[in-house]
Order: sequence, then structure tokens, then C-alpha cells
Amino acid sequence: MNHTRWKLSRERKTNEGYVEPPDVVAEREQIRLALALGQLVYDRRVTLGLTQATLGERLGMSSDDVEAVELGGMLPITADLLVRLAAALDVTVELHVVADGRNSVAFEEHAA
Repeated sequence: MNHTRWKLSRERKTNEGYVEPPDVVAEREQIRLALALGQLVYDRRVTLGLTQATLGERLGMSSDDVEAVELGGMLPITADLLVRLAAALDVTVELHVVADGRNSVAFEEHAA
């Protein structure tokens, strides 16, 4: 079986000339960033040895809300959330937003 012939439906449609509406592209990018942020939060929380409940206390959220952030389900990502995460996780949040959609989010740990 040759899997190289398999294509995602979206990729196949794009090759046929279909262009996604801008709102769909923007929503897809928001979801991608939320998932990336969630992974960063999880990794940093584990590195610090914090439980979701403890991080929730630092953020003024429930542990269920922390779980939602870690799973990428906290949309939209707000400046308030980023500021609270930076303080609670002792990091600098670097958010790069560019017109072509190659947006990124990263944490920089503070020096000890």
C-alpha cells in the first residue's frame, strides 16, 4: 500500500483551486496557537512540579480551567491570560504575530 497518495481533504481542495475564507483561516490559526500555548503551560507546570490545582490558585482559576488551557481549549487567548500565565509560571511570554500567519508563542524562563 502506498500512503504517499493520501491527501487531506483540505489539501486536495486547495489543489483544486478552493480557497478557505479568511475567518476559517484565522480560526484555524487561533486553534494552532492555543494548542502550542497549552503544551508550553503543561511543560512549564510539570517542570515546576505544580499540580493543576496549585497553578489554578496562582492564576485565580479552577483546575478544570487550567486543564482547558493545557488542552488548547481556552479560546480566545487574551492578553490578560498571557500576563497571568507569565506571573504564575515565572516566565516571559513571547508572542509573535505576523501577517502571513506564521504566528508563534514561546516561554522564556527567568534566570535564577
